Amino acid sequence: MSGIKLLLLSLILCTSCSKKQKNTVREPYRNWGTLEIKTRYQTLTISKFSDSAEYYYITDSKGEFKTFTEPKYQAENDKQEKQKIFFTKAEKDSLSKYIYESVTQPKFTNVLATDYVGNVVLKLDTGNMNLVCEYYSVGDWTTVSENTKKIYDLISKKIKISKQ
Repeated sequence: MSGIKLLLLSLILCTSCSKKQKNTVREPYRNWGTLEIKTRYQTLTISKFSDSAEYYYITDSKGEFKTFTEPKYQAENDKQEKQKIFFTKAEKDSLSKYIYESVTQPKFTNVLATDYVGNVVLKLDTGNMNLVCEYYSVGDWTTVSENTKKIYDLISKKIKISKQ
């Protein structure tokens, strides 16, 4: 009887010890604190730990978007606007993935638009490091890559955002 117990104990130890722990590598795009998408006309800042995002833009007296400039260069009728935008956790995760991939695997383009049209800055802030990708004079920034298109599509469901 003790031989059987010893044999069973040996089998249990052998099978339980033979399993190796899996290395669970966390996706690097999930390690972020703040995301920022900045166009020529708007800035959208998304915090991982907040239920809302901040959306800034400037409009003229006709309600048209204006380029961000220093206050001394703004017209008297220009209004600085600020809105709270709500994103789900899944939407934030998708944006972080698209921005991370855009920053770590940038797409190069031969497009050169005149008058500096088509600017976007994509930023992923981890708290102790910023990853940034800037596209300037690319015309419609949503056509630079599949990820920039996905970023625009997700954001434009919530707010009006410039493609230039």
